[in-house]
Amino acid sequence: MAQEIVIKTEKQYEDNMIAVFELQEKEEPTADDLKQIELMLKAGEKYEAEHL
Repeated sequence: MAQEIVIKTEKQYEDNMIAVFELQEKEEPTADDLKQIELMLKAGEKYEAEHL
């Protein structure tokens, strides 16, 4: 499941951050959820560094 997430547009960035928030709000996140959050946050940070 672990793979790099690439964000190319501001809309993708916004959707990514919303999805991260929703996953973080789960009462009992699974290990896969936590891995997905980490990948999504890294992608968000990379987009921020390059485009914002």
